[in-house]
Amino acid sequence: MKKLFCSLMALIMLTTICVSNIGASIGASAYVPPIFEYDNNTVYFSENDFSGFIDSEISGAVILDINAGTKVFNIPETITYNGITYPIKHLYITATYGFSTFTKSIEEINISKNIETILFDFVSSSGYYAYLNTLKTINIPAGSKLKELFLPPCPKLEKINIPSDSRLKNISIGGCPKLKKLSLPKTVKYCYVGEDAPKLKVKIAKSNKYLKVKGNQILSKDGKKLIDIVGNKSKVTVYKTVKVVDSCLDNKYLKQLTIGQNVTKFSDDFLNVLNVSKKMKIVLKHKNKAPKIKKYSIWAYDIKGINFYVQNKKVAKDLKKKLKGGGIEKAKILIGKKVIYKIENY
Repeated sequence: MKKLFCSLMALIMLTTICVSNIGASIGASAYVPPIFEYDNNTVYFSENDFSGFIDSEISGAVILDINAGTKVFNIPETITYNGITYPIKHLYITATYGFSTFTKSIEEINISKNIETILFDFVSSSGYYAYLNTLKTINIPAGSKLKELFLPPCPKLEKINIPSDSRLKNISIGGCPKLKKLSLPKTVKYCYVGEDAPKLKVKIAKSNKYLKVKGNQILSKDGKKLIDIVGNKSKVTVYKTVKVVDSCLDNKYLKQLTIGQNVTKFSDDFLNVLNVSKKMKIVLKHKNKAPKIKKYSIWAYDIKGINFYVQNKKVAKDLKKKLKGGGIEKAKILIGKKVIYKIENY
C-alpha cells in the first residue's frame, strides 16, 4: 500500500436527507445515503485500484475514486493503516470532489461484504453530469451488509445480482435500458427503478413488509401508495386501492396516467421529476375536487406542455388553485378538448 497521509478534512457527520434528484436520471424523491463532510482528522490513502480515506469516527474506510482504466473492480473487505485494519464501509464517488475517468472503462463491480453504501453522485455544483458508460454487472455477495445503492445512468448495465439474504433497504437507479430483471429482497423499503428500462421486470420477495409489485406498478404493501411505474407502457391506469400517488412519472415511455377518485393526494414529489414526456397527460376522474398537492412541492422545471384532463369546471378551478406556485413551466387544464385554464410559471 502506498503511503497514507493526513489532510485538512475529516468525516464529522452521517446524515440522511431527501432530495428531488441525484442527477436527472436517478430520479425523483431519491433517498440519499450518508453525505460525508471533512476536516483535519481525515487520513487519505491511495491504492493500486482506488483511493479514499479512513476515519475513526465510523471505524472504517470510504472509497472516493476508482483508478482510471479499471475494468473489473473488486472492492476489498478491509484496508490496513499503522497496523490497524479497517473495514471498507462506503463507496461514495461524487463530481463535487472530482473523479478519474474510470467511468469510461469499468465493466464489473464486485462488492465486498463490508460495504454498506454505494452512491455515485455525478452532478457537480457547476452542473457537470456523468454516466457509468461501460458498467455491465454489479455482483453483491451473500451475507452483504449493503443497505443503500444509488447509480447514475448506466447505458450498458445488464445485471445487478442481489442475494436473497440481502439487507438492501433503498435502491435508486435510472437510465439502464438494458436491465431486464431485478429481484429485490424482503428488506427493501424504497425503490426507484423505472426511468428508462423498457423491458424491466421487477420481483419483490413475498415476505417484504413494505412493497409489492402488481402489473407494471410498484406499490406499498397495503396497495394504498403508488411508488413507481416500470416498463414501456404508454398508458397506465392507477389501481383502485391507491390513495396516494408518488413520484412515478419519471418514466420516458409513459404518456398518459389515469387517476381515479380513490386517489386523494399527490405526494410531495409527484411532479418533482425531470424526465416526463412533454406530451404527458394526466386524466383525473374526480368529480368534486382534485387530489391534494402540497404547496411549493412541485419542481418539475423540464416539464413543458403537461395536460391535465378533468371532469368539470369545479375540479378545474380547484386544481388550478392547487398548482399555483408550483414549478411547472407550462401546463393546461382541459375538459374534453376545451382548454379551461393555462398555467405558466417562469
